[in-house]
Amino acid sequence: MDNNDELKKSLEEIGNTEVTDEQMENIKKVAEDYSSKSDDEIFFEIIKLNEKMEDSMEPEEYEDLLERLEKIRPLLNEEQRERLDKLLNVLKGDR
Repeated sequence: MDNNDELKKSLEEIGNTEVTDEQMENIKKVAEDYSSKSDDEIFFEIIKLNEKMEDSMEPEEYEDLLERLEKIRPLLNEEQRERLDKLLNVLKGDR
């Protein structure tokens, strides 16, 4: 199983839904777009996106999204888990 298949399987397990090839391509594109950005730049963009999501999502949808973010924890290394914790603290603090 190559990295693409492993990522696809992990995303399907997290979301409890099948991930299409088009969605996988979009995920790869987003990852490439953000790979050259600093942590601060990414964090700032996440905060802006969070504000938009809070305005457009029902509270239950938003909570579901946070739960999905928690589910990716086992796929991350220690440094990534620390970043996820920082992100979740900011997202949960805004509610």
